[in-house]
Amino acid sequence: MASASSLPCEEQLLCSICLDAFSEPVSTPCGHNYCKTCITGYWASSDLTQCPLCKKTFRSRPQLQVNTGFRDMVEHFNNMRVRGEDDMLAKPGEVPCDVCLGPKIKAQKTCLVCLASYCQPHLEPHQRVTTLKKHQLIDPVSNLEDRVCEKHGKMFELFCRVDQMCVCFMCLKDDHATHEAVPLEHAFRERKAWLDYATSKLKMMENTKTRSIKEIKYSAEQSKKESEKEIADIAEVFTALMVSLQRSQAELIELIEEKQKAAEKQAEDDVTQLEQEVAELRRRRSEMEQLLQTEEHLHLLQSWPSLYLPAHTEDLFNPLPHSTPPFTLELSDISRHSYVGMVTKAVAQMEKTLSNEMAKLIHDVRLSDACEAAEQPDAAEKLMTDELTKEVWNPPQDKLMMIQQCDAVDVTLDAYTANSRLQVSEDGKQLRFREGRLFFPPLFGRRFEYQPFILGKDGFSSGRFYYEVQVSGIKAWLLGVVIESINKEIPWLPTPEEGGWTFSGISTEFHEVYFPNIVTSAPLYLRQRPQTVGVFVDYEKGEVSFYDVDARTLIFSHTGCSFIETPPRLKAFLYSMAGTSLSNRPKLYPIFGIFGDDSNDILVITRVVRAT
Repeated sequence: MASASSLPCEEQLLCSICLDAFSEPVSTPCGHNYCKTCITGYWASSDLTQCPLCKKTFRSRPQLQVNTGFRDMVEHFNNMRVRGEDDMLAKPGEVPCDVCLGPKIKAQKTCLVCLASYCQPHLEPHQRVTTLKKHQLIDPVSNLEDRVCEKHGKMFELFCRVDQMCVCFMCLKDDHATHEAVPLEHAFRERKAWLDYATSKLKMMENTKTRSIKEIKYSAEQSKKESEKEIADIAEVFTALMVSLQRSQAELIELIEEKQKAAEKQAEDDVTQLEQEVAELRRRRSEMEQLLQTEEHLHLLQSWPSLYLPAHTEDLFNPLPHSTPPFTLELSDISRHSYVGMVTKAVAQMEKTLSNEMAKLIHDVRLSDACEAAEQPDAAEKLMTDELTKEVWNPPQDKLMMIQQCDAVDVTLDAYTANSRLQVSEDGKQLRFREGRLFFPPLFGRRFEYQPFILGKDGFSSGRFYYEVQVSGIKAWLLGVVIESINKEIPWLPTPEEGGWTFSGISTEFHEVYFPNIVTSAPLYLRQRPQTVGVFVDYEKGEVSFYDVDARTLIFSHTGCSFIETPPRLKAFLYSMAGTSLSNRPKLYPIFGIFGDDSNDILVITRVVRAT
């Protein structure tokens, strides 16, 4: 709609009811004009027939006829309004006409040849003159100076592929003489094709990522459902545990109450019996006191048989049998058992075991979940605290740290099992070659005869244990575990078939090679030479693992190991005749070895640093 300043009669040509241009205008007897449908509807909704403007009331509804002259005037007004929309003044941000001398009207087209923008009236020559019709017209643009070469003042018509910029024809003779140039339209099609290809690729990536988002959301939803189910199952398990503990508590309390009731009943029976005996004693004592008062010899002698006490009643005068009544024994027995102390000790042990197992389980769940790649455990998080033992199990960062915290043991070398070429330090933590090749004969088969090996003092027949050995600077070494009955006269390295699970390393100035089992396994080539090796054994799982402590990586694992052995029949028979049981779970002893004869090679059993 045009402004009031450009079209002063606009308000006069608007219906006062619908506030729009008249449609089939009619005039009332009072001289006011309305749309036919507007005034008819107004009268239909009112009880009075009156003019909406002057409020003049008519006795009957007037017969309205369309004012054809006024209607033509309104149509002419509408045509002028539509035409005037094209001649509106340029607003801020719109491209003005470059030809208008007065107020700038909004441009309709821009000519790339004339480098000017034209409104509709000034664009008329380009639509009429044959020469001007050949000019290229585009939608109005305001940055014509960006389309003109600053050096030559010509329009950009070419695109230089070497410098990746728009140039004019004159530029091909100067700075871009040897460069490859193509028309802007050709470069435009190429770039548009590339954009279309890139857009399709981006759309494919967008669709792929959208599908991934849906899959992740679905997976997260499924994981949530599974987690909720697991939480419910765990709650059910713990509820069952609590119910079982409460049932055990009730049974224990009921048992103690039954024993107390039995003791009280026994005490009541004993008290009744003693009261009867006391009454009998009082009666006899009274008769005896009366008899003592008489001086008649015949009466005393005649009354004596009734006062004579048989042998089975002599204990009435002896207070010793009842000095410790049976009920007193029962009550003291209850006190001596100290049920509270027993229950406290059992619950403390149960709580300690459950706390450690739950802490390990929580850590395993944290490490095994795929989400751990995105989230890190809180360093300050406390898992569980045993208030009775004051022990806190700190959450480890990786599996090796967990092993170091939970399974580290103190290993000491057993000098009595060492080969005669080996020398053990006083503290039993260091091993080296002995200078001067001394020979010690084997003592009852305890010493290794041919190989430079030595065992640890303590063996393990269950559970898990871990120790660390420094091997830096040693040219050839061996670590692992062997069974207690290992043949110490073997001239080679122990194999799993013989009861030995080992790992050895050989280092020369040309190469480094490592053997999980030098007899049956292929050699390993590691990226870096381990300085400290950790040995971990899980007896129940049948696992022997070797770790690079500094790199915190697993080097090799013997899995599926069978530590259980069947003892010889004669040995088992002798043990059974002696009345003792022979376990088929042999002890595993740490084994250490150094090869060569360099006394500077020192193998050191280091203290396991329990990281927190």
